[in-house]
Amino acid sequence: MDPYPPSSELGTTLGRIRGLALTQETAQHAVDLLARITQETTPNAFGAGVSLIHQAQRVSVGATDDLVRLADDLQYRLGEGPCLTAWSARGPVMVDDTSTDQRFPRWSAAAADAGVLSCFSVPLLRGRDSIGAMKIYSTMPATFGDADRARLAGIAVAAAALLGHVQTSETSTRISSELRESLRSRDLVGIAKGILMEREGLSEAEALTALTVRARTRGVPFRRLTADLVSDHDASERTEPS
Repeated sequence: MDPYPPSSELGTTLGRIRGLALTQETAQHAVDLLARITQETTPNAFGAGVSLIHQAQRVSVGATDDLVRLADDLQYRLGEGPCLTAWSARGPVMVDDTSTDQRFPRWSAAAADAGVLSCFSVPLLRGRDSIGAMKIYSTMPATFGDADRARLAGIAVAAAALLGHVQTSETSTRISSELRESLRSRDLVGIAKGILMEREGLSEAEALTALTVRARTRGVPFRRLTADLVSDHDASERTEPS
């Protein structure tokens, strides 16, 4: 079987995305579907996501799993990375191997520690405006070929057109809600890392890696693991005798 969908199948997929603009009431469902379609049509990607940038606030509003959210959140927190560059430079960015790439040293090191080894990002362009980026991630280096990159670029064109048809007020409301949730998750990750750093004498990078490994080993979402760790720590603090 051909590992890449034929052009007719890709056309059908893009038709599904464009058709969504006629019936979908919220931006959130749209970007979730876009992320899922992107992953489903890219065999070498373990995950995919859509980032919208609204009034200088960056937030991932569509992601297929928690590792995608983690890789994105690292970019937002560190202020560097391929998706942010694709958005700001209005052009595609390929990272073949995060363990050796030097363009985004802090993000690449953290992403490699978390198990993300390659990434391809393209901007979402609506007219002259860059409204965000789409991205695919892999746990293997140098895994995305010409067909993968061409496919994501084609989906991004349809995605930008779709998001351009979603009402601005509704998009703003959804992004604000996602931003609050993203900030809450980010706070929990920071607190959880601090707990492990103090409890086990780890560095910040080692604590982040330990959290990622535990989430995978236990088969639980990354955000749930950090929330449970913080909750258990707070409970133990309250029960300790003064």
